[in-house]
Amino acid sequence: MFEKLLLADDLRSEISNLLAYLNGENLGVREVILCHAVSPPKDMPIDQGFLSKIEAELDKRAGTLDAKGVKCKVELVTGEPGRAILELAEKHNVSMIVMGSHHRGGLRGSLIGSVSYSILHETVRPTFLLRMGSSGSAGSSTDKTCSRHILYPTDFSETAEEAFLLLERIATAYKAQVTLFHVHDKARIDPYLRHMLPEFDREDKERLKRLKEHLEANGAGPCSFQVSYGVPAQRILQLANSGEYSLVVMGCQGRGFIPEIYLGSTANAVARCGEIPVIFVPRRRQGIGW
Repeated sequence: MFEKLLLADDLRSEISNLLAYLNGENLGVREVILCHAVSPPKDMPIDQGFLSKIEAELDKRAGTLDAKGVKCKVELVTGEPGRAILELAEKHNVSMIVMGSHHRGGLRGSLIGSVSYSILHETVRPTFLLRMGSSGSAGSSTDKTCSRHILYPTDFSETAEEAFLLLERIATAYKAQVTLFHVHDKARIDPYLRHMLPEFDREDKERLKRLKEHLEANGAGPCSFQVSYGVPAQRILQLANSGEYSLVVMGCQGRGFIPEIYLGSTANAVARCGEIPVIFVPRRRQGIGW
């Protein structure tokens, strides 16, 4: 499924915990590109001794993965971290980018750092954002599995369909429980289409029912669906942060997709304020497969 991962290592997360949380065997992981990006100080050379220490630490951490039977390649790059990591993803043609997020700052309530945010805005590959605890462990779930119960928000856009294809692969691999969720966007419906809400509700429930039946027929765990009304980002975050779910799988862009804006407003809110891991799926581009 994800034979080659690019793991953006900030050297603060425990590699063994990351791998355990991902459960690489179920994902079909065969190779990991373990990378760290160093941003050079302005108008100053980078101390080579400093780089050597980082390389040694990366090699040590790579050994942890090798010991678990996962082929690991180390990459230490310099430059603007977000851009450097994205370039590595292209160089190695990875199936998915994996990165942890410890940050709590900047915008009030933000749970994502600037590097992660930069990557999400430009990625053309699925990107797995793991919420890291203060100790460097992945998430807060005691069973260390990200696919116990998956939340799949959809606006039925082309990008959401791409996310569904990936969701199907993950849900069947883990036999995971899935909740499919659609929000009637208040901003699009009020005030002129409010009278059509019952019809929209019927149509969208029928679409979600078909997706549910498809997942269950192909080996996923028990699936359900919900339809709500309001501001999509708010409704999705209410569910995602309820404690019931262990993973969100969603598209990066919605119906308002603009080519130059890869991270839509709803995905933006989930990235900043969601408290559980999220796989963001971009619109598929020619020559890039996963």
